[in-house]
Amino acid sequence: MIHSALQFLTGELDTYLNNKAGTSGVPRVLLTAVSSEGKLAIPNKTLGLSLMNIEEDRSVRDQRNVVRNESGTYEFRNPDLYLNLYVLITANFNNSDNNTSTDDYAEGLKQLSHVIGFFQSRSVFVPSAYPGMALLDPDMERLTVEMFSFTFEQMHNFWSLVGASYMPSVLYKVRMLTIQENELTPPPGVVETIGLNLKGN
Repeated sequence: MIHSALQFLTGELDTYLNNKAGTSGVPRVLLTAVSSEGKLAIPNKTLGLSLMNIEEDRSVRDQRNVVRNESGTYEFRNPDLYLNLYVLITANFNNSDNNTSTDDYAEGLKQLSHVIGFFQSRSVFVPSAYPGMALLDPDMERLTVEMFSFTFEQMHNFWSLVGASYMPSVLYKVRMLTIQENELTPPPGVVETIGLNLKGN
């Protein structure tokens, strides 16, 4: 489900940026790692959408683990797991081998501005409005995207960790994915009836 959610967001954002530029089918956003083997993995003149972290959202965790199945008996199922994804969108427009207006630092900032505008106008995604969600994963019911701010220390630590120089980027928190495999097993010792003995034996 994680890959489906990120593929969906990448596709929607790519379509939006192509519409902004008046183009069609030009790869403007790619789902990719930030770096690979110490080198930047985001192709030049593109935006990279990368998963930075996965967080369990415990504030809404359902603690019930015994459920009634269709036949009316009780079975055991682990509680739903709710996940938040931290997604970094990075602009790689730093190649100055030529002097075209689309291959420079300012163009990267312009594309990031479009990204911010996209998620400002579309912060909630549901299958009824975006049928592509159900095509990628029928269990993907809702995605909420909100901007998340780095501190300068966190930003420095991240770029040092990936082994790359800082590049213009924006971080988003994607809430929330529900993981449930629905593997049911009969629970041991479920109490279905209670008897009361008034005779003392």
